[in-house]
Amino acid sequence: MSFLVEGLESNRALEGRAREDIRATRSDMEALKDGVARKNVRVAEVEGEAVGFLHFRTDFRVMYLERAGVFWVDLVYVKEGHRGKGLGRLLYEDAARIAREGRFDKMVIDIFAANANSQGFHRKLGFKPVYTIYQKEL
Repeated sequence: MSFLVEGLESNRALEGRAREDIRATRSDMEALKDGVARKNVRVAEVEGEAVGFLHFRTDFRVMYLERAGVFWVDLVYVKEGHRGKGLGRLLYEDAARIAREGRFDKMVIDIFAANANSQGFHRKLGFKPVYTIYQKEL
């Protein structure tokens, strides 16, 4: 579980979140535990060490997609020293297989604009941006 929390917090830091918004909450940990229990977390290992994971949901609803349910990639993470070696691609190939078996026709992930490396990685995998969300601090 600590590896999943490490990945979540690392991704939040890459997204440029404020320091107080990086730390995993109790709700985050419950969602990750639920993902493990539902077998919605796929882990990549190298020599017995967990070095990456992909957490997905199939009960997510997105207003701008035609289908009520989508195969939603909630979080993908590969440890820094293991990036660029094809592990992320393998995790996505596994997730795509699961999605096809579940008869999903779309895989969706939300990528923060601040995470340019993730945007480039996902474009290489064939993902295309659909919408951009803007925000304003009040």
